Amino acid sequence: MSDSNLTKEDILRMAEDVIADMSVRSTLEEIALMRKAFELAFNAHANQKRKTGEPYIIHPISVAKIVAQEMKLSAAPVCAAFLHDVVEDTDYSDDDMKRLFGDDVAFLVRVVTKTK
Repeated sequence: MSDSNLTKEDILRMAEDVIADMSVRSTLEEIALMRKAFELAFNAHANQKRKTGEPYIIHPISVAKIVAQEMKLSAAPVCAAFLHDVVEDTDYSDDDMKRLFGDDVAFLVRVVTKTK
């Protein structure tokens, strides 16, 4: 199956694999925050496609996978990986990230966001 033919279930499974990998070193609160970050990114990028035709959300999931599985970082960087293009590419703001995800995640999103 090509990436442009991924179903919603395929995408959700990919994100859940990242979160499952994190579950061995995260609190229940952190797991909930990672799911919240993914869900916001999934919905924010819902109508966006990459130049390849694949759903845009595949890119943030791929970054989160690297952060979680290869770099073995904590929950805040995984949240930021899911969210890293939301402020840049949607109507969400830095203030929204701070309000919804706290200072640490908002800071990480801010440092990787290209200014408009």
